[in-house]
Amino acid sequence: MTIAGLAGLLCTLPAAAAVFMEKDAEGNTVFTDQPSSEDAKPIELSPPITYKAPATPNTAAPSAQAMDQDSQNYEFVSITHPADDSPIRENSGALEVNISLSPALKPNHRFVLLMDGIPATEGQGTTLRLHNVDRGTHTIQVRIVDANDNVIISSESVTFHMLRVTVPRP
Repeated sequence: MTIAGLAGLLCTLPAAAAVFMEKDAEGNTVFTDQPSSEDAKPIELSPPITYKAPATPNTAAPSAQAMDQDSQNYEFVSITHPADDSPIRENSGALEVNISLSPALKPNHRFVLLMDGIPATEGQGTTLRLHNVDRGTHTIQVRIVDANDNVIISSESVTFHMLRVTVPRP
C-alpha cells in the first residue's frame, strides 16, 4: 500500500464512524452512516458505556475439608417457595424465595441464591427477594457458603415461570 493510499484510508475512517440524522420523503426521521441529502445533520455520539460484572463467589464444589467440617452439621437446605414448575404472576417481576434448612444457619455462613446459574442475591435470612425478574422460565438454587465463599451445601434446583403482562406500544 502506498503512502497516498494509507493517507486516504485514514481520512475516511472518521467519516465511516459518523452518524447522520435526516428526514426521508415521508417526513420520518432516519439515522444513517451514509447521508442521502445535504440536509443530513451529523450526530455527536457519546462514548460507549462499559460495565464490569461484579466478582462472583467461589462456586466450585466444596473442598473435602469443608465437607468434613461443615456439611455434617446441615441435614438439608431446600427452597419451599416457589414450588417447582410453578407459575408466578407478578407484573413487577418481584419474587420472594423462602428457604428451609436444618439446623439453623451458622453465624459465619450465608445463603447465596443463584438464578439461572448466576448469583442473584445473598443474605442470612430464610427469605430472599429478587426484583424485576424477566418473563420466562428460570431456575433457582440456594447454596450455603462460609466466610471464604466455599460452598457447604446446595439445594435442589427449582424451576418457575415468571408471567408478566406485556402492553404493546402504540
